[in-house]
Amino acid sequence: MPLSLSDLRENLDGLGYYLGPRGIDGLGNHFNACDRDVLGNINCATTALRGLPYVETYTQAAIAMFQQDSGLPANGQDGVDLRSRVETTVRILQNNLKIVTGLSLPLTGHYRRETYNLIKVYQRNRGFLVTGIAAIAVRRQLDADARGIQTPSPNPTPTPLPSELETLRKFRDDLSQIKGQLFRREITESEFNRRAYDLIP
Repeated sequence: MPLSLSDLRENLDGLGYYLGPRGIDGLGNHFNACDRDVLGNINCATTALRGLPYVETYTQAAIAMFQQDSGLPANGQDGVDLRSRVETTVRILQNNLKIVTGLSLPLTGHYRRETYNLIKVYQRNRGFLVTGIAAIAVRRQLDADARGIQTPSPNPTPTPLPSELETLRKFRDDLSQIKGQLFRREITESEFNRRAYDLIP
């Protein structure tokens, strides 16, 4: 079942995308002012952002940031594909949490209390600030941990390649070995030619 608009906002909030100065459950700024230019003609005393039946500017901005982080065109437009992408992102997050923490978590695609609490456990264990919010840096580290990959160092040490001299010495030794087999008549001339050709670096 696709995400509702309320679920979309809740997921975006849990993934760390800004939904206005008062967040998903409040409206207006820290003075409790209600910005009708952003939110439209609503009753700010009784309506929370979570319950608005339309996509307002804060949600559009959060969608655009999610799209940007996901490598999509950041147009801030809601739709079935976007909601599916957000839901999938939360499912992947939940699965990664299960893998890394070893704790049970249903893969619902909804950022609810269980996901929030498990993110806090992960953040505490990894030394992140404990917020319960899976911002992009937390998600990337969690993904790397789930894959068993350490974050690469800025300057990885390259694996040394064998020197040209070492390669030529090995070729000489291998060629001498099959040449001896030819002289002892252990292989035919055509077999010698095939093996010698295979040895050429």
